[in-house]
Amino acid sequence: MTFKQALHMLPLLVASFFSDAMSPFYALELTPLTPQAPDSLAYYQGQVLALMLIQPNCSWCKKQHKLLQQMYNVQSQDCQKFSVLMMATGAQKRRLKRLKAQYQSQFAIATLPNSLANLLEHKSTPQLFILDSQGNLVTYHVGFMPEIALRAHMTPLLKNTTCRIKAVRVS
Repeated sequence: MTFKQALHMLPLLVASFFSDAMSPFYALELTPLTPQAPDSLAYYQGQVLALMLIQPNCSWCKKQHKLLQQMYNVQSQDCQKFSVLMMATGAQKRRLKRLKAQYQSQFAIATLPNSLANLLEHKSTPQLFILDSQGNLVTYHVGFMPEIALRAHMTPLLKNTTCRIKAVRVS
């Protein structure tokens, strides 16, 4: 991350100065593209979140998605410590809705909020934001993040995170 990027992202980097303060990431309102996508990032509060920016026809995005999916699937389904949210950008909404079929993803997909898009210096994808369980931005990476680097960032965060137990529907 360059100094200029850090300066642009300062409000997000200094997310919660007070312990009761809610992260500004959790205040972001989302426009869901898939049924399982939440209306805001507050849904992910208490979990480590890998937030990935994607565009249509982005081969590196598909490789990053595959790596994140492998890491996600290794987790116990009864005890999930991190989630992945994909944010689509770079096309009209109708074209972005087709991304689910392109990626064949189990992850929620939403459009990139303008408030976040305006802060980004680089418009290229993939971009990866890793938030800790309190919603603080821990890592911001432009381009494909290799598995070794991704695990190096995620492993310490997951050690300090509690499980999120999936709701089971009883009929």
